[in-house]
Amino acid sequence: MKSLKAADNKIQPPSQIESDAPDLNKKNAWWRYIVPPFILATFSYLFYYPSLHYDFQFDDIVNIQKFYNIRHNTLWSLFLIGPRWISYWLNSINYKIGKFNPFGYRLMNVSFHTLTGILLYFFIITLLSRLKKNSFFSQYRFAIALCTAGLFLIHPVQTQTVSYVIQGQLEGLATLCMILICLTFLAFTSARSVIIKSGLLIIFLFLGFVSAGTKEIAIVSPFLTLLIDWFFVAQGNWNDLKKRIWIHSFLMIVVWGMYLYFLKPSFFKNALGLQMQAFNNIGNVLTEQRSDPITPLHFFISQFKVVLHYLFMFVWPFSISVEYDWKLVHSFFAPDCILPLMILLIGAWYITRLLYRNPTSIIGFAVLWFFIAIAPRSSIIPSSELLADYKTYLGSIGILFLIAAGLVKGIQLAFEYLQTIHIRLPQTHAHLIGLTLLFIPLGFLTYQRNKVWSSAEKFWTNIIKNAPLKARAYNNLGVALSEQGRMQESVPLYKKAISMDRYYPDPWNNLAVAYSTLNKLDLAIDTMKQALNIHRNYPEGYNNLASFLITKKDYETAEKMLQIALQLRPYYGKAFFNLGKLYMEQGKHDQALNAFRSACMKADLDNVAGFTVLATMAMAMQKYPDAIYGYQKLLEFEPNSYEHAFNLAYAYSLNNQFNEAVQMYRMLISRNSHDGRSWYNLGECYLRLKSLDLGLESLQMARALKFPMPNLDLRIAACLHDMGRIQESYDVIAQYIQKPDAPEDLKNTARALLGEINKQLSRQA
Repeated sequence: MKSLKAADNKIQPPSQIESDAPDLNKKNAWWRYIVPPFILATFSYLFYYPSLHYDFQFDDIVNIQKFYNIRHNTLWSLFLIGPRWISYWLNSINYKIGKFNPFGYRLMNVSFHTLTGILLYFFIITLLSRLKKNSFFSQYRFAIALCTAGLFLIHPVQTQTVSYVIQGQLEGLATLCMILICLTFLAFTSARSVIIKSGLLIIFLFLGFVSAGTKEIAIVSPFLTLLIDWFFVAQGNWNDLKKRIWIHSFLMIVVWGMYLYFLKPSFFKNALGLQMQAFNNIGNVLTEQRSDPITPLHFFISQFKVVLHYLFMFVWPFSISVEYDWKLVHSFFAPDCILPLMILLIGAWYITRLLYRNPTSIIGFAVLWFFIAIAPRSSIIPSSELLADYKTYLGSIGILFLIAAGLVKGIQLAFEYLQTIHIRLPQTHAHLIGLTLLFIPLGFLTYQRNKVWSSAEKFWTNIIKNAPLKARAYNNLGVALSEQGRMQESVPLYKKAISMDRYYPDPWNNLAVAYSTLNKLDLAIDTMKQALNIHRNYPEGYNNLASFLITKKDYETAEKMLQIALQLRPYYGKAFFNLGKLYMEQGKHDQALNAFRSACMKADLDNVAGFTVLATMAMAMQKYPDAIYGYQKLLEFEPNSYEHAFNLAYAYSLNNQFNEAVQMYRMLISRNSHDGRSWYNLGECYLRLKSLDLGLESLQMARALKFPMPNLDLRIAACLHDMGRIQESYDVIAQYIQKPDAPEDLKNTARALLGEINKQLSRQA
């Protein structure tokens, strides 16, 4: 017994401790396939939930809110129209569900992100389970997979992809497709049944086809499957890899064939021949002179510092930004080119030596994954965007995998230390607890970082803090303040943007609008003309200039400006609205109504403001079908609006659609039985439909509710008279005449009616 007790207290050597890890493979470890994914999904939705109600920011406004065709796109109209057709289709689905409510778009992004993270968990487990050698990576595959997926889901860097709606649907969906492709490939290599293998092959190639419709980065998927095959299936055996060259070839044919179809051979010819050029975006200049082109070689040598930034930000995510004011490097020997290159070459030398010694090094796999994933954007294809953190979304898997392995190793060492001081803790629990405790502060950083997307003011203020040389940041912050009515504060921001790039038309335009709001109309007109001198094809400029000229009563010139704006943008709703306003001021009401109708029905002012003007104008002009259409559309936007529903019911009644009006009024009364006006109007509709009993009942309810309609008693009396209840009609009119507050003209009408009824009663007698 003493020897057994001594053995129990004996400290196990590290090899003994490591051999306990296969506890991960016990049959009762089924929970590892359920609990960790549940934890991952919970953390993902928990930390991103507050952002689901944030407004659209940045390019989401252009690609969603101001993208006119989103209203009309369908699956068949978008099918295979370009390498991003699936994103456009998803946006159209979201529009049909919730119009421009950001919630649906953001929820879809978070769901894609969460699903990708969960699949990544199973992907890492599957990869590491394929290792033939019993190593740290195979023994702790569940912990490494959990840590990798957790870092992927809640690392602050990923907020730029998830909260940037349009990029979440591009980068996010492309990454999701490629993880599915890799998982399907691994399943194919494990399957034994011919039927199952055939089914998996079809799914594999179909996913390749779908991925080519997400974003152009999916072009690397054949390289990633080859990478997986070499490191985890063939595991360095070239003869074994050659057995599956055919399946890799099929994927290449499908994916690369789709991109040849979408981008055309000339794109690849120009790219590989270094013939492509990009140009600066307005307000975002990367070159020394704004007119200088961005060439492939200058872009390529500028990417050395970008790649280092991408690697560093996953370790230190406290200086990340949606935009950076970095410039292209001057030359190959510039310090911001040669120093990053030397660091990258040292890293490449280390990885090369590592792979030379061990061709299936897991570290080598992770690094190669990262560089393959970012290659399409950090190489010889120039872009007007030098760097953007969302471009690392797919590549982040490789770097986060290495970080995760290091963290799991750290937890393992801590566990071994606890063993030495006789603190007993199951190793599997240690990993789960340790990683969960890591996720909480990391998730909090993500939550804090995500607040940047909560408003336009916070978004652009943060960019100015991190990228103070961006003209468009000052302009867009000015717009954010203007939308809050803080015009005086926006003026210096517009002037700052102009001083940084005087050929940038937007701040000129916005400055003019600010001057107009501040009652400096002449200054506004002069400033707007400056904007149009810079950019002749600028519909916003012509529209805003027209609105200033309308205020100045220069209707002829204003109309010319609006016609130019509509030629440049035929679906420009605000231009149609200003045209309607112009015609209204000229007394051309029919033309005004046509303009308001076009703003809502043929252009992009199909919102609450546009339909409110249309419905109100149509009611005033007694164009009731237009009014009905307007109120119906308003109810689509605001289905709980009592006033919109009441106005629609009233428009129905004025258009002699009494059955429809009755349905609306009954619905309104079911929501508010004390609304006397609805009871009164319902009664009138019933009378028009010859339902005298229901009409009388409704009018009497309106009287009981003391609805202040002067002729209410007379309408009740008329109803009683038509029903043959002459004496009751007489009594109601007689009482009405005695009311001291009844209008005298109505009393005279009542006296005349009373005389007629007296004659009827006399004849009956």
